[in-house]
Amino acid sequence: MTETMTMKTTTYCLSTLTAAALCLVGCGEPAATSETDDSGDTLVTINPTTTATTGATEGESESDTSGSGGASETSGSTGDVIECEVDEECPNGKVCTDAKECDFDPDDCGEAIIDLPVMTPNVVLVLDKSRSMVSNAWDSDADPNTPDVTRWFSLYSVVELITATFDSSMNLGMVLYPSAAAISEYTINACLVEATPEVGVAAQNGGAILATMPPANATDAQISGGTPARAGVISAYTHLLGIADGMPKFVVLVTDGAANCSLEAADETQRFEIYDEALLTEVAEAKAQGIMTFVVGIDIADVESEVKNDGNPDGTNAFQKLNELALAGGVPKDGDTAFYNSLNQIELAEALTSISEEVLPCLIPLEPVPQYPNEVQVSVGGVDYLDTKVTDCETEDGWMFADEKMDAILLCGAACSDFQMTGELDAQYKCPEVG
Repeated sequence: MTETMTMKTTTYCLSTLTAAALCLVGCGEPAATSETDDSGDTLVTINPTTTATTGATEGESESDTSGSGGASETSGSTGDVIECEVDEECPNGKVCTDAKECDFDPDDCGEAIIDLPVMTPNVVLVLDKSRSMVSNAWDSDADPNTPDVTRWFSLYSVVELITATFDSSMNLGMVLYPSAAAISEYTINACLVEATPEVGVAAQNGGAILATMPPANATDAQISGGTPARAGVISAYTHLLGIADGMPKFVVLVTDGAANCSLEAADETQRFEIYDEALLTEVAEAKAQGIMTFVVGIDIADVESEVKNDGNPDGTNAFQKLNELALAGGVPKDGDTAFYNSLNQIELAEALTSISEEVLPCLIPLEPVPQYPNEVQVSVGGVDYLDTKVTDCETEDGWMFADEKMDAILLCGAACSDFQMTGELDAQYKCPEVG
């Protein structure tokens, strides 16, 4: 979903634009004109004057009696008016105007209407609904003295947290693999997956996702089947490729084991006891088409599985397979392990929160580049950080320029989190000496 907003002028010679749009504002008393764009919205254009307002009262001036250099001065809130012949005679980045007075260049301080789209990523959660998600319990709170819960209980709880936190910032959808129609038997009926997501990508979709998922306390009557991860991501990728809104596209694949249910299986042994190597190809091809895939493991051990007729791929190290998938997906986790492995519910929540924050960038481009970067002021989610820039984005709340080019700002700490949750950013370009 792309959102653009137009500017509103204020009595302080500034303009503010909400939801990640920026403006520059004239230093003098502006004259406004309006026109209507193709969408029918009225855009306000400010025609800046080249001379700042001077004097304590309108029209009142004070002549220079010092005789210094023949320059005339008028006192006021924006400083003294200085006569000049060339730009080099003017201080603080001012230029010599046609009136032979030092003032700000209207090209630098005049208002420009800039529409920066709010990047709302399209994200499909591809969630493992195999029987092991309820038959295997684990630690929910990293406390061995409290009762364990099912893996599905934790997954539901974490999805509830993520949708509550980021529902307004992401367009979410969901695929269950296998689908609700799957059953736990040694046939293809354990591998059923819907051709389209159970919940298609849309804005404010958290409630629909939770209503469609089996409940947190679901049993094996509702959580059953094999691990047809390949069919699950195909459903998600096909859906995302059909969305032509220009927004970034992501899949979050969550699983507690190795993929089986190959689409090419000739018999049940091949279907359940052989790892589906074609999953890696699907993930890599999706990346080539612009869809990045995050991989989240639930309690994955770095060991090779036994060779036996148990419905799980034989002789397969799920840890290594998920590592390969995460690398192929294009957004691996930092560190030695490329996928997000969770050993309890707390780590699962941290993993999905980290991924959600990664798909919501806090790098905001500035176009045009501000002529006076020290005068840029920023507010996020109603919190004013103004022109005070942080020095350490890892530990401080606020903003800083991304690099020495000063063509982008980086939101840090709480400023980044607030922007990710609200999508609200106010930025102002001010001119030096303007209050």
